[in-house]
Amino acid sequence: MANLSSAALALLFITAPCAGIQPVSYRTFDGFASDAHAAPMSMTLVSRFYVPYNLNAASLAFGMGAAEQISYDPIEKYVYAVSEQGVVNVVDYNNPADPVLEPTLGIDLTSVDEVGGLTDVEVCGQWLFVSMAAATKTDPGFVRIYKKALRAKSDSNKSAPVLAKSVTVGPLPDMIKPNHECTKVAVANEAGGVYSQELLDPPGSVSIIHIETGAVTPVSFESIVTSDDELMSKGVHLPLPLKAMEYFDLHSNQFKDKLDFASARANYKPVSQLEPEYVLWGPDDAKIYVNLQENSALVEIDANTGVASSISAYPLKDWSASGATEGIDTVNDDQCLLEHKPGFASMRMPDSIAVVSIDGKTYILTADEGDDKEYGKFESKQKFKDVIDSSTSFGSDFEEFTANASTLSEAYSNFGGTKMRITIGSTAVNYTNPEKPVFKKAVGFGGRGISIFNADTKEEVWNSGSAFEKSQCAAYPWAHNGVQDEEFASLTGVLYNSASTSAKTKEAIEEINDPDQDGCSDGGNGKPGACPLGKTVDARSLKDGAGPESIVAGVACGRLLAVTATEKQGTAFVYDISTISSPKLLFVHHLSPASETKNPGVAYGDRTLGDIDPESAVFLESHNSPTGNAGIMFGGAWSGTVSFYEFEDASGNKCRHRSYVDQGTSGSVCFFDIMSALVIMLAAVI
Repeated sequence: MANLSSAALALLFITAPCAGIQPVSYRTFDGFASDAHAAPMSMTLVSRFYVPYNLNAASLAFGMGAAEQISYDPIEKYVYAVSEQGVVNVVDYNNPADPVLEPTLGIDLTSVDEVGGLTDVEVCGQWLFVSMAAATKTDPGFVRIYKKALRAKSDSNKSAPVLAKSVTVGPLPDMIKPNHECTKVAVANEAGGVYSQELLDPPGSVSIIHIETGAVTPVSFESIVTSDDELMSKGVHLPLPLKAMEYFDLHSNQFKDKLDFASARANYKPVSQLEPEYVLWGPDDAKIYVNLQENSALVEIDANTGVASSISAYPLKDWSASGATEGIDTVNDDQCLLEHKPGFASMRMPDSIAVVSIDGKTYILTADEGDDKEYGKFESKQKFKDVIDSSTSFGSDFEEFTANASTLSEAYSNFGGTKMRITIGSTAVNYTNPEKPVFKKAVGFGGRGISIFNADTKEEVWNSGSAFEKSQCAAYPWAHNGVQDEEFASLTGVLYNSASTSAKTKEAIEEINDPDQDGCSDGGNGKPGACPLGKTVDARSLKDGAGPESIVAGVACGRLLAVTATEKQGTAFVYDISTISSPKLLFVHHLSPASETKNPGVAYGDRTLGDIDPESAVFLESHNSPTGNAGIMFGGAWSGTVSFYEFEDASGNKCRHRSYVDQGTSGSVCFFDIMSALVIMLAAVI
C-alpha cells in the first residue's frame, strides 16, 4: 500500500467492512487523519486466555511455549497461537470478553518427520502461514501455506485451515511477514549455528515466497558482505570474527575445550556471522528491512529484484554524561540507581522492529533488547571481572589482551570486580593482530529502551534514553530490572518433568527453585520455590536491564502510538509518536501484577499470571478490533497467554471508531460518517 493521503484514508474507512481490514506491517499517518481526541492514558484488560501447549484444552502449563507467537485475523476474529510443542491453536474472539478455544480448527505438526520447532505464524487475506525449522537445525526450513480457518453461521460449518503448499526456505526461518497485498511473504532465515564435533554455521538469508505459485526468491547477503574488515568498518558487530578465532586457536589456551577453533576457521565465511531476526516490508512493498539482532545491524533489500542492497549498523548507545541519557543502573542493590558510566556504551541489538510512514517519510522503530551469540560452549558475552582483573591488567583468560592505560582504568572504575556482561566481539576488541588483541572499550548488550531511525538515511531521530529504567522503577519498583522466564517453572510442573526437557534446563529449574541457591523461602504460597518477580529486583541490571522485546505501532484516539514490552519483567510502555522527533511516554502498564508476590507456577495455578515473555504483540486499531475499540493483544510465550487490552483516555473513554455499530457476538457492521469523510477529503485537497 502506498503512503495514504488523508483523502485515501477517508475512502478506506468508507469502503471498509467492520469485520476488519487486514493489518499491514507498517503504519501511515498524517495530521489530517488525526481526531481531536484526548490521548490514551491507560489500557484495560478485556480478557486473558490461557492457551494449551497442544490441541488438548486441558494441557495447560507454564513454560511450555504455548503462545510463542500470535497472529489475529480481524475478519474471522480468530487468534492463531503457535506452540513450541508443534501445534497451532485457534482461539475464537467473537465474544472478546470470553474467548474460547476451537480445538477442531487447530493444526498438529508433531507427527511430521522433517519438521523441527515451529517459529512463527501470520495470517493475511485468505492465507495462513506457519514457519518451522527442519528436524536438523542447520538444514533448510519450511513455510507451510494454508487456506485460513473460516467462520460459519453454525459451528458444524466452520472450516479448518487447509494446507495449500509447503515451501522450502533457508535454515531456521525464525520470522515471517506477508506484504500488504498478501501476495508475497518475506522470511528471515536466522540460520543459527550448531556445534557437535565441529561448528556448522550456515549463512543467514531471506526468502521471498510468491504465494500463488510457491516459487521462492532466495536473497543472499553475499552481495553486501565481502570481508570481516568491510563489515567492521561499517560498525557491524561480529561476535566471533575470523581473526578472533585465530587468537583463541593459536595464541590462547583458555577456551580450547569450548570450541574446535581450527575447524571453525577452516569453514569460516563472513556472511555466516549475519543472523536475520526480524523482517518487515516498507510502505510501498518495494523494500524489505531485515533486522540482524546479534550484529546490531539492518539490511535493506530491493523486494522487486530480490537483491540485498545495503547493510548499516545501529549506533552504540553512550552511557557517559555526554550521551543524552540520565544514566544506567548496573548495581545489584535492590534500588533504582541511575549513574553515568564514562567510556561505556552498549549495542542496541533490537529484537523486533516496526515501520511507520509519516508525511511521506519512512521511519524504523527498534526495541533494543540485546542478545549474545553462542558457539558450542563458547560465548561472546563475558563477565567483566573475568576479562579485566584490575585497573592495569586483564584476567588470566585474556592475558594476551592489551589496552590504552586510561581505557583500562576507566573501565575498571565503572565495573571492577562485578559480573557486568560485556562483549569480547569486534565492537569491543580489535583482533587485527591476533597475538595481541587490543581492548577498545567496555561494550554491553542492549539499549534498555527504544529508538527511531530515518529509514532512508539510517540516522537516529530519537531515543528513549533512560526512560525505561526510570519509569518502570517509578511505577513498578518491584519489577525494576527483575526476571521471570521458563526457568522459574515449578519442580512439579510439566516442563521440568517432560522427557524432552534438556538436562541443562532441568538443572537451571532446580537451582532457581532452591532457596539455598537462587530460590526463595516463599514462592507466593508459603512454600519454598522459585522467587516472585518482586524478589528479583536488579537481577538484570548487570545484564540487559529493562530489555524490550516486541514493538508495534498503530493509531488510537487519533494518535500514532508505539507500544513495546520488556521480556524479563513484562512491563509495557506506550508512547505517542505522532510527532516523530519528540515522542511522549503516555503510560506504563505491568502485564502481570500478580508476579509481584507470586512466582509463575503459583500464579499460573490460580490463573492470576499475566504475560511472561511477551514476545509478540498485535496492535488493533478500532476498525480491526473485535470490540470496535482500539487496543492491543500480547502473547506471553512462557505463560502461554493471550491478553487483550483496550486503550482509554484519562476520563475512561475508549478509543472507539465513531461509526462502529456493535451487534453483539453475531458480528458487527461499520458505517463511516460520510460528512466527516468529506471534511477530511476537502482538507486534503486544500
